[in-house]
Amino acid sequence: MAALALTATLLALGTSPAAAAPTKVAPKGYGACKATAAGWTCTKAVPMAAPAAMTAPSVWEASDGPCKNGRDSDRHNYCWGEKITTWGFDSKGEKTGRAVIQALSFARLSSSKAEWTENIAVKATEMEGEAKTVTMDLSATCSGLCTVTSPAWGGAPVELKLGDEEIGHLSFTSAVAKDTHTLITPTYTSFGEILELPGVANPVTWHNNRELRCDAEVGGYPGCIVMGHLANVTIRESAYGAAAIAYAWAQSNLSGNNFGTPTRPLQRNAGGDKEANKKRRQSCTAAPLPFKKDPSVTDDSCDEFPFARAVQGGTNGSECTEIIPRKTDGVWRVEVVRESPHGKNAPCIRAHVPLKDNTGAGGELGRAVVSDRILEFEWYEVIIAP
Repeated sequence: MAALALTATLLALGTSPAAAAPTKVAPKGYGACKATAAGWTCTKAVPMAAPAAMTAPSVWEASDGPCKNGRDSDRHNYCWGEKITTWGFDSKGEKTGRAVIQALSFARLSSSKAEWTENIAVKATEMEGEAKTVTMDLSATCSGLCTVTSPAWGGAPVELKLGDEEIGHLSFTSAVAKDTHTLITPTYTSFGEILELPGVANPVTWHNNRELRCDAEVGGYPGCIVMGHLANVTIRESAYGAAAIAYAWAQSNLSGNNFGTPTRPLQRNAGGDKEANKKRRQSCTAAPLPFKKDPSVTDDSCDEFPFARAVQGGTNGSECTEIIPRKTDGVWRVEVVRESPHGKNAPCIRAHVPLKDNTGAGGELGRAVVSDRILEFEWYEVIIAP
């Protein structure tokens, strides 16, 4: 009679004797966990530093470049690597299985369109206990003026056994408006489960380790870059001869201004031809010491550095050190025609450069502004290459 009375009391309270058992507690330290009929399923994602287990060269095509360490980037490419582990636990908290998926992504941004694709490889690299098959799907969202046009594998999960590898893609586009730019950070979500264990698909989320920028402010079309990397303008000696040598000499010998080095970069001045011509006149033809052509230099012209199209350009030529780069017997030498009154602290140079080299280097600057998406007042490096 006492047992029947206890049962009646429990039922009156809406509780059965079986339901009165202690509540299960989720395992600690295994990421996000969900209760299942048999116990628990847990999933955790952590950054993967290197793609040692991956074998898909088409995805990891930049493995010898910015992506060799798994989560690197440069101004035009980015990568991420994520190690996703799924565990199964019984009602006593005992581990029943474990599966590890390595996910690796590489994307190359375009300087001529505001859309790009991440090439993704996923591989099941570890299985323990009852785990024999693990599933994974992958979707993304992004901040700013950005849309993910399709999830990987069309939104369906892929099934992976130990050693299996699958290739997928995530596509992004930005509707950035003319004369504006937008900052973008992708966020990724994956659902996965171990099929041999009772459970439910468990989500994990991670962020891209780099912020992206798309703009329609440079050139006649939009484009995108990876933030956090200094833009660069590369001037090759083989193409622009005396101009390249003049800029290199200024970088190595003068300290009175920013000359395009990594620690003292230049800033783009987008004031147009009118502003650039005004600065160029100040450096080359303005009193009190206007530029005079040297008859020993073929088709001599005045080449100013910092550039007239840089914020730092436009210093009066009387303040500049004046030089002539000459190539003799295959070796470049720089002759100082007139030293600046500031000596090594000269704020500029004025170089005697063949007109072809001068205009060619200026054209390269203009092309680099578009290819590296250098916005107005953005900093950039001038690299002198062979």
